[in-house]
This record gives sequence, structure tokens and C-alpha cells, in this order.
Amino acid sequence: MTPNFIQFIQQIVPFTDEELQNAKHLFTEKSLKKGEFWVKEGEFNADMLFVNKGMLRSYFLKDETEKTFDLTIENQLVTCTYCYSFGLPSKDYIQAIEDTYLCIISKDNLDALYEQSVKWERLSRILFEGYTIGQEVRLRSFIAETAQERYERLSEMQPELMRRTPQIYLANFLGITPQSLSRLRRKITSK
Repeated sequence: MTPNFIQFIQQIVPFTDEELQNAKHLFTEKSLKKGEFWVKEGEFNADMLFVNKGMLRSYFLKDETEKTFDLTIENQLVTCTYCYSFGLPSKDYIQAIEDTYLCIISKDNLDALYEQSVKWERLSRILFEGYTIGQEVRLRSFIAETAQERYERLSEMQPELMRRTPQIYLANFLGITPQSLSRLRRKITSK
């Protein structure tokens, strides 16, 4: 359990030093090099990941084309939903797009924490609610907003993500081509 992760969870649910100490042995840490995969389609990995440093990209393939649906940077969590929630092999890829340092807990260890303390369940519920709201906002943006509106909202809400994400992945995340993203940026900066 990294200091960064402890600070992150303490802002949501206050844990005692003893509660944190009792949980430390259930977490591991791992580094991924840029380009390395955490999980690929067809594999099974139900671990919950906290990004201490770096960036991950979650995507799937549709007609051999990558479709980026999530970008995860420091102080954010990610998991492979098919594995974690359904116990099924992954339909997605999770890949490091920067050198990345993770704090990891397996689903079994997380379930053990839920048994230890209602605080862990509360933390999980709050995080899941936040994730669900974020996904709904993203879904609605694809239904109701133009590419420019999606770009401007993401710029306002997550400027660090915008700054660090390679153009090809950012365009894919926004649902546009890299060329359209270049034109959109030129249009916005010329205002």
C-alpha cells in the first residue's frame, strides 16, 4: 500500500492507522513499462489497480480497430470489468502508455477487506458510484455533444489527461480521427 494510495483513500473514508496496517499485506505493487499490457482480450485478471504514477489505456478491438474507452492517470482506479464483475475472460486490453507504477489488490483480497471492516465496503461503494456517474456522463456526451463540446469539457475537467495523452489515443477516446482532432485544436486556438 503506497503513501499515495493511503492519502487517496483517506480523503474519501477516514481509516485508522491500525486499519491501514491490518490491510497492508493484502496489497502489492508493480511497475509496467510503456507499451506493456496488464491484461489482453481472452485473459483473466480481476485485480483492482490504483495508478500511483503513469497512465493506462483501456480499449477493445472492433473490426481490428482499437476503440479507447478509458484513460487512467495518477490517483485513479481501473479494473477489467468482465473479469472483476462477471468472472469472465477479458474482452478488453489494459496497456501502459507511460511507464506506470501501480498499487494492486486482488478481488479475493478486496473481498477479505470487506469482511474486515464496513469502511472498505463504504469506500468501494463511493468509488463505484463515482465511476458509474463518470461513465454515464461520458455516454451522454457521445449522444448529445459534438466532438468539440466533448473536447472542451475534457479540457476543462481533466487538463492533465489532455496534456499527457498521445494524440492518437486522445482522438480515439473522443471518438474522432487524429486529423479531426488536429483541425479541432486549430479551430479552438484560433478563436
